[in-house]
Amino acid sequence: MNANDYARGHDEHGEEIDELERLIKDGKLEARLNELDSHWEEVMRLCEKYGFINFCYGGAATLCTHRAYLEANSPKDVADRLRTCSVDI
Repeated sequence: MNANDYARGHDEHGEEIDELERLIKDGKLEARLNELDSHWEEVMRLCEKYGFINFCYGGAATLCTHRAYLEANSPKDVADRLRTCSVDI
């Protein structure tokens, strides 16, 4: 089931309800979240291979397309980034 398919809104008393949040809080989605997290290294290997990583630390990363990076930086910066990531050109 897609995360957007879970109910979200207000009950008859005007209280905010979020079925997905409740399932997370109750630990009922822990196994699924762990399974999703198990793909992190695979995703990061692909991002590294193709040079999309700007910064990473622990379990977080900032990614950027090459076009967007070039729009915000100089060609020298792009070349440095490609070399740092050992991207096949």
